[in-house]
Amino acid sequence: MIGSAATYVFLFISLFFEVFLLVVFLERRITRVEAQSAPVRTSELPTVCIVVPCFNEARTLEATVHSLLALHYPGEKLEIAIIDDGSTDDTLKIARRFESDARVKVFSKENGGKHTAMNLALAHTQAELIGCLDADSVVAPDALMQVVPIFNNPKIAAVTPGIHVREQKNILQRMQHVEYRLSIFNRFMLAAIGSVFITPGPFSFFRASVVRELGAWRYAHSTEDMEMALRIQLAGHLIANQPQAVVHTNTPSTLRGLFRQRVRWTYGWLRNAVDYRFMLGNKRFGNLGLIVLPTAIISVGAGIFFFLRILWNLGDTISHAILRYESGAGFPHVSFNAFYLPTSALWFLVWASIAMILALICAGSLIGTGKRLPPASTPLFLLFYSFLVPLWLIAAVFRATFKTGVRWR
Repeated sequence: MIGSAATYVFLFISLFFEVFLLVVFLERRITRVEAQSAPVRTSELPTVCIVVPCFNEARTLEATVHSLLALHYPGEKLEIAIIDDGSTDDTLKIARRFESDARVKVFSKENGGKHTAMNLALAHTQAELIGCLDADSVVAPDALMQVVPIFNNPKIAAVTPGIHVREQKNILQRMQHVEYRLSIFNRFMLAAIGSVFITPGPFSFFRASVVRELGAWRYAHSTEDMEMALRIQLAGHLIANQPQAVVHTNTPSTLRGLFRQRVRWTYGWLRNAVDYRFMLGNKRFGNLGLIVLPTAIISVGAGIFFFLRILWNLGDTISHAILRYESGAGFPHVSFNAFYLPTSALWFLVWASIAMILALICAGSLIGTGKRLPPASTPLFLLFYSFLVPLWLIAAVFRATFKTGVRWR
């Protein structure tokens, strides 16, 4: 009885949040106040520093820097700070190759984490805007020019981009490709309702003055991007999103790599949620405090609950089948008849939630690429990815509860 009630509650909350975002999206009709701001003249463009924090990124760094050097932006107003954070491979050697370009500065330091790399760059620049690009990502040539005009709004302290999967070599990466399309929609809509709670490493930008006022970057359980986003909004600033600022990032190609990455993300989110728990349910923080943060917490519990309930039901079904076989009745005959498809209220909520997720993926494709159809691998995502997510949710909750920490790699 309790399990059934919890199932209905979690499904209702999930469906309500999905419908809420979709309705807001349809009301906006993909128009954004930020994107309607007047174009910035070249002479009025702000100075920009793009930081590339590196730790053992010899394999991908060269392509990352080449993409930054190809940006359509005045060279005299662009700095590229490559920060070698104590790498043990050829990262520093590769970074030094670019020092002949006046836009590039290379720094080397002992390993201290991404926040120390960002702060080192902040201390050595006078640029008005400071951004970050992970060393496994590449950007489109016009990406920076898509971001900069949004800072015409003085209330905006940060802008996030549209992130896409760089390469899709196997089924796992194809499923992540669909997930990233869904994330494009979520990030776009959370910005629309003033509730972004992460400024991702690939090509997020900040007003340098605001970052300094807030005390620069901090260690935040290996997810400094989340902590900074919460701190920015705690101070009353806004975070915008520009999906036309396209960046392609590498994604894990193995289950082990994906599991480790997502445990780190979820662990960091949970620990930061504890640090900023006073924002949860606080109307002072609007949609972020009243809707988004509580829903994000509930979604972690819901994912684990549904996974365990499915395992329980599966085990119960198998045990009944075994008992039936041992009693001499044999295994039940399996046949398909459309008349007996589940049509209860519970299944209606399940099908509605799946349909809504599909609609949001389509909306993410429209926002990010202008195409209305979802990626071809969407069925794989819907069928299998949801069974992977609870695995890292359970691991992250365990680690967050016992404060065991996580490894970056």
